[in-house]
Amino acid sequence: MDQVEPMRLAIKQKLLDLEIDPTQPIDEKALVRATGASLTVVTQALDRLAAEGHVTKQRGKYLVARTATASLVREISEVRTVLEGLCARLAAERATAEQLGKLEQTHREFERVIKAGDNKALLAVDRKFHQALYEASGNRFLARALDDMYESIYRLSYFALDRIGSVRANVEEHSEILDALKAGDGRTAERIIQQHIAHFQALVEALL
Repeated sequence: MDQVEPMRLAIKQKLLDLEIDPTQPIDEKALVRATGASLTVVTQALDRLAAEGHVTKQRGKYLVARTATASLVREISEVRTVLEGLCARLAAERATAEQLGKLEQTHREFERVIKAGDNKALLAVDRKFHQALYEASGNRFLARALDDMYESIYRLSYFALDRIGSVRANVEEHSEILDALKAGDGRTAERIIQQHIAHFQALVEALL
């Protein structure tokens, strides 16, 4: 019985689910412990993934292929651009005063974490802002789909925290999105958030 193929599929799923840090060498022994398979089976599975272009082997170590990671970011961003644009448009039409107030309060937190130079906190605030936006759309199915996608982007960004530089321009886009929402200008909110996602995609791809 071929034990390698199930292992190849299991490791590939871990790559897609971002359970393996794409910025660090793959820990083969950790995969052995997690799966109960032998080191030989894990190594052969990684060799197959390398042949498929999902991982690379350099100096005896397996690494997540940058092209595979960039492809994941691109695929998520393609869908997120459309859905989050719709979300912003709906939020401009439907957001309550309380929801707009929550977005304003969250936006004020950006300056605090930027001054503190705390990138971990910055990512947390960014996620909080986007989740508040999803809620303001008034569409729970849309909010759920976007939150699932943002989870993946968030985890990718988290892996590269130590390399994130200035994100002030990215934060300023949040301010423009908020202004459009408060003005009830759905088309402008949609356009700005789509630009925001494109800029963020470029930042993450460059880091990873």
